[in-house]
Amino acid sequence: MLTVLFGLASSCSYAVSDMMAQRVVRASSALRMVAWVLSIGVLVSLPLMLLVDGLPHGGAEWRAAGWAALAGIIYVGAYFSLLSGFAKGDLSLVAALSSLQGGFTAVAAIVLGEQVTPLLAAGLALTVAGAVLAAVQDRARTTAGAGWALLSAVLFAGVVTIYGQAGDLPWLSVAAVSRLASFSVAVPLALVLGGLAIPRRLRSVAVGSGLLELLGVVALTVSVGIGPLAVAGVTASQFATFALLLGVVVLGERPRPHQLAGVGATIVGVTILGAFVPAG
Repeated sequence: MLTVLFGLASSCSYAVSDMMAQRVVRASSALRMVAWVLSIGVLVSLPLMLLVDGLPHGGAEWRAAGWAALAGIIYVGAYFSLLSGFAKGDLSLVAALSSLQGGFTAVAAIVLGEQVTPLLAAGLALTVAGAVLAAVQDRARTTAGAGWALLSAVLFAGVVTIYGQAGDLPWLSVAAVSRLASFSVAVPLALVLGGLAIPRRLRSVAVGSGLLELLGVVALTVSVGIGPLAVAGVTASQFATFALLLGVVVLGERPRPHQLAGVGATIVGVTILGAFVPAG
């Protein structure tokens, strides 16, 4: 059950962060926003890691740190792809397609040998289908950003899968090492390709988005650490559904019947995962 709760906490944090990030990338650039978000992440998480966990020690922890660093490097590409999609396309379309990472993660988990019962498979299918259905709009929309969104889904699935190999490292250290690796790639790229400047009026938005994104990563690493990987990946990919709910509560949007059906399917699917996933 804790796997589901932390996975959903991650997806909720990501949803709010993504809504804020879209404002910034449309006035600046995706790479600059990536650099800002990852800089905030490393400035917060690295001192906490050193204070709470210290440096990794022993062969197992250093190997896990290597996996976390690899996940962080891939994360740069995944997050850049997501923000590039938001810069070009509709929030709902991009979020829906990117949420397919949950399905890709579940497939990866099965390939790696995790046991998936028929009931658990039904829960996984409901949550993935619900996320997509909740975000798809009735009328025909431009497919701008769809390619970036699909690329982000594949890359994020890889990130989650690799996080699953870093279980010998405490969750805070996994998040911090991952952020440090991401920072080491993203910031030099941004400096070479245009700098870090974003409009002054949006800097507080960028900082808030970065803090929420870090919270999402932390919750994700906890969820993956508890496992199973398939459940962690799918529940953490529900940011499309949370984006819809935020639109209703915060922005006063009116969801269409098929979107409500998607939310219902997601709730049922998550309930199945929480009730029938093996403990631990």
